[in-house]
Amino acid sequence: MKVVIYSEDPEIIKVGASYFPNEHIIGITTREVKYADELYLVDRIDEEFISNFIASLKPDVVLVGNSKRDKTVAGYVAGLLKVPIIPEVMDLEGNKAKRVVYSGMGIAEVEFSYPAVIIIGRKEVQVKEKEKIEINRLEVKEGKVKAIEEKSKGEQGVNLSTAEIIVSVGRGIGSKENVKYAEDLANALGAALGGSRPVTAELGWLPEDRQIGLSGNKVKPKLYIALGISGQPQHLAGIKDAKIIVAVNKDKNAPIVENADYTIVGDAIEFCKIMTEKVKNK
Repeated sequence: MKVVIYSEDPEIIKVGASYFPNEHIIGITTREVKYADELYLVDRIDEEFISNFIASLKPDVVLVGNSKRDKTVAGYVAGLLKVPIIPEVMDLEGNKAKRVVYSGMGIAEVEFSYPAVIIIGRKEVQVKEKEKIEINRLEVKEGKVKAIEEKSKGEQGVNLSTAEIIVSVGRGIGSKENVKYAEDLANALGAALGGSRPVTAELGWLPEDRQIGLSGNKVKPKLYIALGISGQPQHLAGIKDAKIIVAVNKDKNAPIVENADYTIVGDAIEFCKIMTEKVKNK
């Protein structure tokens, strides 16, 4: 079986390889990793070019990450190959895939036939590194969509998937300028800074890679502090493995309150200021 794994996130190559430990793996990504038999490195992303390249390999299965740009490639490749696409897969064995449904409130097992395109996410896996890797540089040619401007996402900070403490902001923080108070608290605690979908994908107060929820990062910290987050199902699905959830919200009836271990009914900014000062003076 020819397995092609593509993502702008190199960690997805490792996750994908864990599902097919005995197959020939072709990886396509942005940085060298040791989990593919053949590795194609790209210096920039052009979804059209990469999709056509993947289709030219005539794979039996294509595994793709769950970022927005990865999903664009997944849809494009499925169309080119005329094969089914299976999204939001959390586990894969043979021709059976487990995927989240009902905004993360349930898990469905899907039985399918190869070839197929499968969208997977990050998870902790143990994979043996390959001893011999054929590395190729893939010259990406610009397609119909052209980049006219590039903006830096800034510092990434602590990795959300491995962070033991996460401070997360929602629309209730008030404005992009107010996010700095959450950032100050996160720095004082040595925590990662994340956000809900409205804050990241809609309002742009934080980069999209900071999004926590069903369509973003699924996290499992020891402590999760939710600042001004209402607690919609898709967000709760991303934090269900957190050990302790602290909700800070003016609305005592917000859905997050029912799912929190501790609740502070009050202003999120004032909470950040007080807690940051207390942590610094400890």
